[in-house]
Amino acid sequence: MVKINFFKMLAPALLLTLLLPAFSIAGEEEARKLLIESEGRHRSATLEYGGELTVYTKEGKTRAKGWKSFREGYAGDAKVLVRFTSPPEVKGVSFLSLSRVGKNADQWLYLPSMKRERRIASQDRDASFVGTDFSYEDMEEFDHRRYEVDLRGETVHDGVPCYLIEAIPAGKDQKSVYARRMLYLRKDILYLARVDLYKEGDKEPSKLFLISDIAEVGPHYMGKKLEMSDLKKGSRTIVILKDIVFDKPQPEDRFTLKNLNREGGD
Repeated sequence: MVKINFFKMLAPALLLTLLLPAFSIAGEEEARKLLIESEGRHRSATLEYGGELTVYTKEGKTRAKGWKSFREGYAGDAKVLVRFTSPPEVKGVSFLSLSRVGKNADQWLYLPSMKRERRIASQDRDASFVGTDFSYEDMEEFDHRRYEVDLRGETVHDGVPCYLIEAIPAGKDQKSVYARRMLYLRKDILYLARVDLYKEGDKEPSKLFLISDIAEVGPHYMGKKLEMSDLKKGSRTIVILKDIVFDKPQPEDRFTLKNLNREGGD
């Protein structure tokens, strides 16, 4: 008669159960540590640039737009103002995003035809940002403090070793269009190079955000090419950054509703 040693059968499972939380906590701590280090390295007081934005549709059509972008602060305390400069049908359209600690950013869109701003409601955060593949939420700076994060391993992206970090909105208060994000953080300079964006129920990412042409611009690294692909629609939007300036003092009223409504203003 074969004697069954239940302790031997259960021991590996018990051991695994005891070890799993430890691995999870270690992964979260390491991921958080990397993201804090990344923010510390790449934080700048301000950033200005001109953008050449092109939308490529699934049918092969292209639409080009020009814009200027101003930012003060970084990540969780970022203030961003975008003004479209061309073509004529979008010239003057402007966008203001003000980050709030622990909450979604406050966002407004100014349309010259309305002569006033429109607040972006929470249910519109998944809507297309001025006909591009970026949504209003995509225009918000990523703040790791609003996410549960976990180091899921290492990988290679575009020939460069990267840390692979999973970010899930933390708690019910953190409303997001996306159920989770997979962040590709370059190991050599701790700069974000790719984000896979998953919506609820997705087994494959809905959208893919690529940051390339990463180079030193003065004292900071900067990705000069941004590409957002909507993998379900088959379209993509590419932004080429030029005239990049860091740490230039910004006017006190630049990131205000009053300035947003100044058509043709900075």
